[in-house]
Amino acid sequence: MTQAPRFSIVILTYARDAVLAEVLGRLRAFVAHRQDTEVILVDNNPPDQDRAALLAPFPSARLIQEPHNRGVVARNDGFAAARGDIVILLDDDVFVETEDFLDRFAVLFDADARLGAVTIRKHVRGETRRRVDLIPHTNKAVDLTRPFDTFRFVGGCVGFRAATLKQVGGFLPDFFYGLEEIELSYRIIDAGWKIIYSPDISAEELEHPAGRKSKRIVQTDRLANKYIISYLRIPFPWVFINYILFTPYLLFFAGGDVSVIGAIKQFRHWMARKDRPKRKPISRETANYIRACGGAVWR
Repeated sequence: MTQAPRFSIVILTYARDAVLAEVLGRLRAFVAHRQDTEVILVDNNPPDQDRAALLAPFPSARLIQEPHNRGVVARNDGFAAARGDIVILLDDDVFVETEDFLDRFAVLFDADARLGAVTIRKHVRGETRRRVDLIPHTNKAVDLTRPFDTFRFVGGCVGFRAATLKQVGGFLPDFFYGLEEIELSYRIIDAGWKIIYSPDISAEELEHPAGRKSKRIVQTDRLANKYIISYLRIPFPWVFINYILFTPYLLFFAGGDVSVIGAIKQFRHWMARKDRPKRKPISRETANYIRACGGAVWR
């Protein structure tokens, strides 16, 4: 590709080669004919296998080999390499279902210069229940068949304006995995950008177990990360309400399969770090924006 693309699709992969091949196969059917799109594969696997051949069908593609599994922060290397003004972050076990998804993202971003991110409709293969963790809002009864303004995004398949990522930065290295999207969402809206939910773009997630830790470890890490995010971004006095109420909520959601003591120890260890980010709660204007979207600041 001789000129800069409009779209950059960034995929982070680890220990999911078979599924990744399927994901790229679906993606190839949708974008391989386009000259305005590049695919960037960020490889968190040990550098013992060259996965560049998986990208051969795409007109413009690049492989970024990480030295080791760096967790979700490795996505930032994909962001840094992206040349498009719209960056699509796609997980390696998520299948895009909307064939013209790139054009739909473009229409949304072109319609609003302050739109920073678009979160889409996502479902998990085989699930029939309403998954509250996939709802990008604190109001879990929100109508998912209609678009709405929101203040957080859900991972899997999400679109960003490249200028937004350049301004606020990517994911924090403080999180290896779990709820990192919420923290980045706070920085996006606090910088004056908007986030919207669009049901017109959909994707299916496998929640493939390869490369994942046990449920108990994952939920413990999520709780520890929530403590960190609350400390960093939630203003007084809602931060205390969050600490009090989120722990029993996660205990219920995880069916008790979480170590609260372990999460507290992780949080205390993080607090003791001299290099940790300083607390910077969202502004009053941002809190008002969350309320205007029908959200709750304390959550």
